[in-house]
Amino acid sequence: MMYIYQKSEPGTWAVGSYASNGAWEQESKWNSAAEAMEHAHSLNEGENSDDTENARLKGRLPT
Repeated sequence: MMYIYQKSEPGTWAVGSYASNGAWEQESKWNSAAEAMEHAHSLNEGENSDDTENARLKGRLPT
């Protein structure tokens, strides 16, 4: 599975992937493109070390 990021609404970026049926599956929301890109990269590398508090402090929004 390949994670990507895309603008979901003004000021919000979503990280997720597309299912085999073409449906978007959101994994998380972020305050900036840079944070979303970093998170998508870490997911794709298999190195997602963000715990809940760390993610909140880095700009992750509740989903």
